[in-house]
Amino acid sequence: MPALTAWALAGLLGLGLPRSFVLLYGLLLMSAVRAWPVRPRIKNPVLGWSALWLVLFGISYAAAQWAWGVWVPAASYLPQILAVLVLPAAGLAVGWLVAGPGRSRLITGLIVAYGAGALIYALLSLAASRTPWWNLAQTFELWVRVPWGDAPFNNMRSVEQRAFLALALLPVGVPLLWDRRRARASRWLGLGLLVMAGLAAHVAWAYQGRIGLAVLALAALPGLWLLPAWVARGWTALAALGAVGLAAWRAGLCDERWWLQTTFLQHLAAAPWGGRLIQFAYQDCQPGVLLRFGFMADASASSPHNVLLDVYNDGGWIPFVCLVVALAPLIFSLLRGFLRAFRLHGWSAGLAVRWSAFSLLAVQWMLQPFLYSDQLMFSLGFVLFGSLLAEFTADSPGGWHAAKPSRLHRSA
Repeated sequence: MPALTAWALAGLLGLGLPRSFVLLYGLLLMSAVRAWPVRPRIKNPVLGWSALWLVLFGISYAAAQWAWGVWVPAASYLPQILAVLVLPAAGLAVGWLVAGPGRSRLITGLIVAYGAGALIYALLSLAASRTPWWNLAQTFELWVRVPWGDAPFNNMRSVEQRAFLALALLPVGVPLLWDRRRARASRWLGLGLLVMAGLAAHVAWAYQGRIGLAVLALAALPGLWLLPAWVARGWTALAALGAVGLAAWRAGLCDERWWLQTTFLQHLAAAPWGGRLIQFAYQDCQPGVLLRFGFMADASASSPHNVLLDVYNDGGWIPFVCLVVALAPLIFSLLRGFLRAFRLHGWSAGLAVRWSAFSLLAVQWMLQPFLYSDQLMFSLGFVLFGSLLAEFTADSPGGWHAAKPSRLHRSA
């Protein structure tokens, strides 16, 4: 598939048009068929291990949802069932196949194109929700109008997160634009990324998207490799963390997710088999104010806003353990690959783009509900994981091979 066509299709996925999952399944199948004859001739036990446990996760989670009557009748929930049964393992495998030698530029473009499409969706939603549409000062509290979909309105938290990948590309755009030694095309790309990040910042402000700051802070970490020495990097990191902490304290920033998730952990024994039976009272950011968690009419929250905890709340400990066992070696390999790649190559725009996408997924998994945004972001995350695992394993020209062969991560 030509690069421009692939990037255009990635942008369409970011737009979240109706039938996006049909497009995703088609792209995964077509990519697998085209990449299989020239698949990377490398071995990595993490891939097979994670894919196996992702299949077990999908089976156990879908079975729990069916047993508790959530996905009944099954035919009506076929998209949700397939999203957990097929897409995680299939996405991981296809991402591995696609990331062959010489594909670095293609994958970088796919990430940027998807971020651009998702940003356009968030901006269109903002324009459709404002009265009039050019009222740039209007902000929102909970519900916003969306340009397309099954319902005219959606929770703004599921809309705002679509802009955060563009926001996370800010630390990539600044060095590209600043470095006068780079080619003009790279500097134009840097300018484009800065414009995207600026628009995404406006979306985050209008929707009061606090977690966008967490995504941006995590995405900025590769900037430490632009500094000349580890000492400077260490002091810069400490100063940045101190500044963020001081700003949060002075501004009185608070997020109820801390109390929500820590209290949820104290009630795990109440529902080891899931069923969304856990109920409790938890503290809000306002002292003395108690809110209720659970699936009841007067509850303030029915999700712990954490993917792993949501899986436990829905299906109990079996799908929870399967997902953790699948992710643990995978995330460990990716983090080690990032660290060694930055040490080997220094700061690189392509590597920083990949870290920005990884940062977005990390924050979303920790602070947003399971299968948010019509399940698309959850499913696409495994495609990214598979491609990164292949790039960090494959010893090919132009790749990001940086992982030392070991029992869990080796190349051949």
